[in-house]
Amino acid sequence: MTTQELRNAFLSFYRDREHVLVESASLVPHDDPTLLFTGAGMNQFKPYFLDASGAPYTRATSCQKCFRTGDVDNVGRTPSHHTFFEMLGNFSFGDYFKREAIAWAYELVTDLLGFPAERLWYSVYKGDEEAFEIWSSIVPAERIHRLGEHDNFWPADAPTLGPDGPCGPCSEIFFDRGPEYGCGRPDCGITCDCHRYVEFYNLVFTQFDRQSDGTLQPLPQKNIDTGMGLERAAAILQGVPTNFETDELSALVAEAAELTGGRVGAGGRAESWLRLIADHIRASTFAVSDGVSPANEGRGYVIRKLIRRSVEHARRLGVSDVRLYRLVPVVARVMRAAYPELSEREEHISFVVKSEEERFLQVFDRALPALEDMLRRIVASGGSVVPGDVAFKFYDTYGLPVETLVDAAERQGLSVDRDGLTAHLEAQRERARAGSKMAGAVFASEVSGFSSLEPTRFVGYQVMASPASVVALAVDGEPVAEAAEGQAVSVALDRTPFYGEAGGQVGDTGLLVHEGGRIRVESTVRFGDVFVHEGRVEKGAVAQGVDLEARVDVDRRRATMRNHTATHLLQAALREVLGEHVEQRGSAVGPEGFRFDFTHFAAVDGRELAEVESLVNARVVEDIQLAVEVTSLEEARRRGAMALFGEKYGEKVRLVEVPGVSRELCGGTHVSSTGEIGLFLITGESSIAAGMRRIEGVTGGAAYSLAAGWRGALGELSHMLKSAPEDVVGRVEAQAERIRKLEKQLRAAQAQAARASAGDLLDDAVDMDGFRVLSVRLEGATRDSLRSTADSLKGRIGSGALHLAAEVDGKVALVVAVTDDLIKRGVKAGELAKAAAALVGGGGGGRPDMAQAGGTDLAKLDEMVRAFPDMVRERL
Repeated sequence: MTTQELRNAFLSFYRDREHVLVESASLVPHDDPTLLFTGAGMNQFKPYFLDASGAPYTRATSCQKCFRTGDVDNVGRTPSHHTFFEMLGNFSFGDYFKREAIAWAYELVTDLLGFPAERLWYSVYKGDEEAFEIWSSIVPAERIHRLGEHDNFWPADAPTLGPDGPCGPCSEIFFDRGPEYGCGRPDCGITCDCHRYVEFYNLVFTQFDRQSDGTLQPLPQKNIDTGMGLERAAAILQGVPTNFETDELSALVAEAAELTGGRVGAGGRAESWLRLIADHIRASTFAVSDGVSPANEGRGYVIRKLIRRSVEHARRLGVSDVRLYRLVPVVARVMRAAYPELSEREEHISFVVKSEEERFLQVFDRALPALEDMLRRIVASGGSVVPGDVAFKFYDTYGLPVETLVDAAERQGLSVDRDGLTAHLEAQRERARAGSKMAGAVFASEVSGFSSLEPTRFVGYQVMASPASVVALAVDGEPVAEAAEGQAVSVALDRTPFYGEAGGQVGDTGLLVHEGGRIRVESTVRFGDVFVHEGRVEKGAVAQGVDLEARVDVDRRRATMRNHTATHLLQAALREVLGEHVEQRGSAVGPEGFRFDFTHFAAVDGRELAEVESLVNARVVEDIQLAVEVTSLEEARRRGAMALFGEKYGEKVRLVEVPGVSRELCGGTHVSSTGEIGLFLITGESSIAAGMRRIEGVTGGAAYSLAAGWRGALGELSHMLKSAPEDVVGRVEAQAERIRKLEKQLRAAQAQAARASAGDLLDDAVDMDGFRVLSVRLEGATRDSLRSTADSLKGRIGSGALHLAAEVDGKVALVVAVTDDLIKRGVKAGELAKAAAALVGGGGGGRPDMAQAGGTDLAKLDEMVRAFPDMVRERL
C-alpha cells in the first residue's frame, strides 16, 4: 500500500461512517496564540471539544499537516522521528465514544489495512476499566497493557500533569516489528525504548476538564480525538525498517544523495545526514508554502535553523555551494497528490530556500576564520576546552551549528564545554518562550469566562450604531458583575456593530452609551465568535444585563473601509503588472493607511509601482459597485475566489467582489463602491523576507494630505533652486554632478598627501625573519586614502606585509598588502584581511597581494592592529 493509498483508505473508511472530511489546517495556526505551529490533528477542532453546540458537524476526519521540533536532534538518527509529519485522525464532538472508536480502529487496522492481528498490542490507562473491557471483548486480554498517566493520559506534560482544560485517558495500538528490531532483553515490550514495538495509532477519550488545582471535572460532552502517524503506518505496511524508506520519503532521500554525492544504504552518520536533509527540506517546503519565511524570531527562526542545519550537513558530505533548494520541486512532485498547492508555489518556495542557503554560506565565510582564530588563541594560551559562553556566541551570533563547533574544536585537540553551552541554549529558549505570545494551556482564553458565551451577533455590515445588552464584563481578565467609573473594562454584548480585529483589519473604536453611563471603547477583539469591547468607563457605572447603544466611530471605520477595499484593488493590480505568482501573505488595515505583504522575487521598480498605482486609481475613478454575498466555500472556489493565505474558512463564506477586477473571500468591512476610496497612493515598497515584499500606502483624506505635503515641499525646493517645479530634477542632478567632481578632486588631494607621508610610516615597521611587517592605525583616513597609501608603501617596503586601519564613518576600515615573495611562502592578503576583520566583528577579503575589509567593533581596533604581526607569523 502506497502512502497515498493509505491516506485515501483511512479517510474513506471514516467518511463511510458519516464523518465529514475536513481539509488540513495550515501549519500556521489561525487565531490560536497558544501554538507556534500546528502540531496535532485536533488543533483546528479545539473549540468543539469545549462546546460542540457551534460545531458544523459532530464527526470529522482529516489528514493534518503537523510540525514539531521537540525531537529535532533525533531526526535522521532514529527510524521514525520527523519535524514535519502527517497525522490521520477521526474525531467526535459529543457524538460516539469509546466503544465505537475502539471497534472502528480495530476494524480499520486489521480488516482494511491488513495488519496481522497476532503482531498487534494495545495499551489503556490503568484507571480506565471501560476501555479495558471493550478491548477485551475484541482481542485477548493478555495483549492489553495498563499504563500510567504519562503514557496513557492526554495531555500529560512531564514531570506534572497538565495543562488545564479538556483531557482524558487514551488507548494506543502497537505493532511488533519482530525480534530482529529489538534489544534482546527478555522483558522487551511496548514500553521499551528499542525500535521493535511501534506505536502508530492513539485514541484519546476526552471526557474531563482539568482544573487549576488538578481536579478532573466531567465535561458536559464526551469527545474522541485520534491520531495515526501516516509515515509510521506506511513503513509498517510497506515492510521497511524506517519511515525514510517508505515510497514518498525514500524518493527525497535518494534525491538528497544525488545532490550531495552521498550514498543511500551506506549506513552510519552519512546516511543519517541524508535523512536529516530530506526531512528538514520537506518541513521547510511545507512551512514556506504556508506563509513562513526565514527570520530571526518566532516561526521564521525555526525554519531558518532547519535550512541551515541542512546546509551544514550537506557541507559535511562535501557540498560547498548552493544546491539544496533543488529538493523543493522533488517534494512538490512526491507530495502532489495530497498537496497540489506545493506545485503552484514551487518557484517561490525554491527562491526562499535558495536565498537562505546563500545567506548561510556567506555566514560560514565570515564565521570560520573567526572560529579558527579563537581556537588557535585557546591552544596558544594552554587551554583545552572551549568555554560554553564562547561556543554559544558562535552558535547564536553566527548561526554555526553545534556540530561544526565541536568538529573544529576536535581538529585543534580541544573539547567543548557541553554543559555550559547547553545552559546558554536553554536560557535562550526560556527567553524566547517568555517573550512569545504563547500561553501555557492548550485551551487558554485571554479573558476568563468569555470563551463559553454565546456567539456575538455582528450587525456592523449593515449599521454603525445599534441597541445591545451587556452579557458579560471583566476587569483585569476576571469576570465581574459591575464596573465602576474610571475602571478599564472588557465588555461582551449580545450584538454589536463594532468590528472585532481579524483578517488584518483593526478593531473598531467608539462609545457604549446607556442612561447615566458611558464607556469609551478603545479596541474591539475576538475570542472565537465572541466580540469583546476593550475600554474604560468614562461616566457612571456599567452592569451585566444593562441595555445600551453601541456607537462605532464612523469616521475611523470609513477610513479603514477605504483602505481595506484598496488592498483588494492593489492585489488585483499587482497580479496584472507583476504576474499571477503574486499571493497575499498578510496585511494590516487601519484608518491611517494599509500594509500589504505578498510573494515576489525582486524589488518592484518605480515604473511598476507607478503602473500599479495608476491601475488602482483608474478603478477608483470608475466607481465600481461592490457585490457582497454569503455562499458555500465550494461555490466560491468554483468561481475562482482568492482566499487570504493561511485563513481557516467554514462551509459558509463571505465573498467580496469588485466586478471585473477581483473576487476574494473576506470577512472585513468595505466601501459600497470604489469611488468612495477617493485617492490611492503608494508610500513605500520594501523587502521583508526572501521572496516576500511589502507595499504601504494611504487613501482618501490621508492621501490628499500627503500629496499636498509633497506639493508644498516641491514648491520650496523650486524656490531654493530658482527653477520651475518641472525643472527641479534636472537642477538637482546638475548639483549632484558638481559635488561628485569636487569629491573626486578632494580624494586625489588626500591620496597625494598620503603618498607624501608614507615614507615616515615605514619607520614603524617591525623586522621579522628577513622581511618587514607594518601594522598601524591612521587618523583621519578614508577608505580611498588607505588604499593609495598601501599602494605607495608596498613599492617602498621591499619585502613585507602591510596592515593599515582607520575609523571611517563610525566603523573599522582596513587594507592589507603583501609582497610577492611572502605570497609564495603562504602569506596571502585576502586571508589576513578576513582574519583581522573577524576580530572587529566584520569580514572581507580580496586578492593574495591586496585586500580590504571592515568591521563594526571600534573598541577592538587597536587590539586588531597589535595582533596583525602574529597573524603573519602564524601563516609562514
